[in-house]
Amino acid sequence: MSVISPLESDVEQRVRASFARQGLLNTLNGRITFIGPGELHIEAPFDERFTQQDGFLHAGVVTTLMDSACGYASYTLMPTGSCVLTVEFKVNFLNPGHHDAGHDDLR
Repeated sequence: MSVISPLESDVEQRVRASFARQGLLNTLNGRITFIGPGELHIEAPFDERFTQQDGFLHAGVVTTLMDSACGYASYTLMPTGSCVLTVEFKVNFLNPGHHDAGHDDLR
């Protein structure tokens, strides 16, 4: 088993500065809630502007947040001066969405 090394002293500052330049994440009101070696959490509040036709949060929003969290988690382990860019990923949604609003018109 490999050991994850501690964060470089400036990694949190680098991650937060890069995150602040992310226009889409700012639009989604995303915020970093945890940074650790190889791990990063992003949260964003539910916003009806980002739902699909049945009122569920759009999968594109969920995968955008996931993509950025995974990229920044990798970035925490990279040396200063590095860049990270997603070239491929796959997501499987394993639990159904939950929605409280009634949709009597859905058949």
